[in-house]
Amino acid sequence: MTNFIQTPKVALAILTLLFSVSALAQDAAIQPAPEGTAPETMDQSAVNDPVGEGDAAAAPDSEPLAMEWLRGEKADTVVCPFRGRIKYEPGEIECGLIKVPENREVAGSRTIELNYTRIVATGKDHEEKEVATRDDPVIYLTGGPGVTIDSYVERLKDHRVVYQRDLYILEQRGIGNSGDFCRFFDSRNRAAQIHADRESAERAGLDQFQACIEGAIASGVDVTGYNTFENARDVKALRLALGLQKWNVWGISYGSVLGQAYLKVDPEGIRAAIIDAIVPLDLGELMRLAHWHNANLDRLFAACEEQADCARVYEGLRPRYMAAIKAVEDSPVTVRFDANEQFPTGEAHFYSTIIAGLPFILMYEQENHPALLAIIDALTRIVESGDQTFYRALAQAMSLGEGGVGAGMSAGMASAVRCQDGYVDSNAAFAAQDEALYPALFNAFDHPVVAQEAAQRCRQVGLPKRDFGAYAPVQTDLPVVVANGRWDPITPVALAEYVMPGFANGQLVVFPHAGHGPTRSIECAGDWMNAWYDDPSQPVGRECVDEGEEAAEFLAPYFRTSVAIDALALMGEDKDRLKQHGIWVGASAGLTLLAALFLPLAWVGRRINGSSVAAAGGSRFLVFLATGLGAAWLIGLGVATYVTSEITELMLLFGMVPWATWIAWLGPASVFFAVLALIQTWRSRERIPRGSRIGLMVSCLAVISLGVAGWVWSLWPF
Repeated sequence: MTNFIQTPKVALAILTLLFSVSALAQDAAIQPAPEGTAPETMDQSAVNDPVGEGDAAAAPDSEPLAMEWLRGEKADTVVCPFRGRIKYEPGEIECGLIKVPENREVAGSRTIELNYTRIVATGKDHEEKEVATRDDPVIYLTGGPGVTIDSYVERLKDHRVVYQRDLYILEQRGIGNSGDFCRFFDSRNRAAQIHADRESAERAGLDQFQACIEGAIASGVDVTGYNTFENARDVKALRLALGLQKWNVWGISYGSVLGQAYLKVDPEGIRAAIIDAIVPLDLGELMRLAHWHNANLDRLFAACEEQADCARVYEGLRPRYMAAIKAVEDSPVTVRFDANEQFPTGEAHFYSTIIAGLPFILMYEQENHPALLAIIDALTRIVESGDQTFYRALAQAMSLGEGGVGAGMSAGMASAVRCQDGYVDSNAAFAAQDEALYPALFNAFDHPVVAQEAAQRCRQVGLPKRDFGAYAPVQTDLPVVVANGRWDPITPVALAEYVMPGFANGQLVVFPHAGHGPTRSIECAGDWMNAWYDDPSQPVGRECVDEGEEAAEFLAPYFRTSVAIDALALMGEDKDRLKQHGIWVGASAGLTLLAALFLPLAWVGRRINGSSVAAAGGSRFLVFLATGLGAAWLIGLGVATYVTSEITELMLLFGMVPWATWIAWLGPASVFFAVLALIQTWRSRERIPRGSRIGLMVSCLAVISLGVAGWVWSLWPF
């Protein structure tokens, strides 16, 4: 989120943490950049080719070369590269390869292979009822840029659009199995990337980028062929290789800007298009992250004010949160631990990016929204307290991240696109303006000096700015639905409104409670899409748009506990001690649950058999009460953990749903009754058979032990 190189790093660090713990919209209108700040890449004076097929003057043989590949190449089948990692039955998913030129604008360009996937229409709906399939498939244009295909296949194989239509997904050039030319982008020479000061750390990211591109060029890669219009030509090549006359387009985020380029490249092959989470082809004000996030926070706190509990619990939070961001920016946090692969120097440094970036990332998915204020509150408290346990836990989570830093992201391709398509220049152009307007947020997402250097580094390594004539906003009369979530943090509604004049046959739909990419995440969206694809001349349906997602009800208050953070931190500091705590908790919990089960069974058995036992002064009842409360505490917290994780797993680092506080009271209550039961059992020991007496006392001690463990691990309400 910082500069064009750091974006994948920050997002992946945050998402690694997520993995480890398994109101009216106030959209800013699009305004022109201040005089003298417009990015040079937005010059519209040299329009070379309105359909984006290349500069004929610069490469006279490019058009014949392109058409040779676009017309004649057939697709080869291949065993899906994600086989074994994604569950599917034979015939449900198929994979293949196509060959394309690496750079159609250069005569004699080498050939590269691209991987694609076909998810076959199921012919059944979510209730397993048969539905009619359609002959016109959908091509899904992936995002990032640079995200590998696996996550899309995993998520979209059950999307409702697949009930009636085949869904094709192309793994774009330079990504994953389509020729990733910097597979170890962020894992190479990790020690060189670790710096205590922010500027040095981000400049080290630029060094990684430069090494990636220079290494790719040395190995024969034409990095100038990795841009949005070559990606669009690849989509056309896939359509022709599959022998399809027309198909429907669906693109989200970077896939939306690719969709706009594709509308220029292959209008004759498109029936209809749905583009979501809009990135304008000329970018507009896309890269103003601080500007958009400030509007996000306005919207969030305004929505909180409309909920009485939220307004009361989080009164005064926003200025405290902004102060917390600035505090970490002024004094970055350093944690030290045993060296490992991710942190070979034994140090990890955290900047304000983490404090500002976690809520920003969580706004992407509307299912996370109920936890946003609670997490902002928790992050603010962490900074205010000066406690570094959270940062130690984050470092541990990043160390444990599956596949290492950069997994699932082809950052070399992403960087090539960002350089050539103008993202870097746009970011630099708005830097001074937004630093003045939103200093705390701007510095959390960008370093002003490195933001300017990034554009220079692009030119230095041989990634020139593309001729932006081809990147002029789309003008088309094809049927297009432009969709956006009102709560989208990175591609706001204002950008969707900006592109609408170019769509003569377009419809803008705004999902009022959705985040980034509602057509992908809202359950009814697939049915809604299929209905419109059936007849793109009709007005788009409104029911799913207006009622597909409810407004978030914020967690206020929430049960604050640091159990997950403490466990992660201890895992990095002393695994043996963590194991000992695990044995302690496991044994205490096991005995408590057994006692809670067998004490009532024994009572029922005596009643059935007509047996009697000597009076024990109520000790058995007290033990039953203590173990029952202990068992209810365990089960209740387990249910609260599950419910919280369904909102977002990240919330578990800081706490649980509000009603977990009432469950937490069962912990000290169980200890209180266990102590009473233990005392009463000892007093009545002469009247209780030895075996029963031992059993009752062990049960009491188990409950007390479990309660003490809960207190140590912050699972009590105080």
